[in-house]
Amino acid sequence: MHNIPVYKDITHGNRQMTVIRKVEGNIWALQKDVEEFLSPQLGRTPITQVNEVTGTLRIKGDFDEQLKAWLLEKGF
Repeated sequence: MHNIPVYKDITHGNRQMTVIRKVEGNIWALQKDVEEFLSPQLGRTPITQVNEVTGTLRIKGDFDEQLKAWLLEKGF
């Protein structure tokens, strides 16, 4: 269906997280690339969390639309 597994997760009322699921391959390289992509927009390095077992990357903040467009541009 050509959907990108990037989701917005809102917990505790107002805490917004962006989750990239189903990561296959080098998840640490993806984390580094995402941090490099989002750093100019934020003015700082975004807070990220990698879970190798489940293949997920969590980013603090609401970046689902930007990351979907960026991943499609990269060819995912």
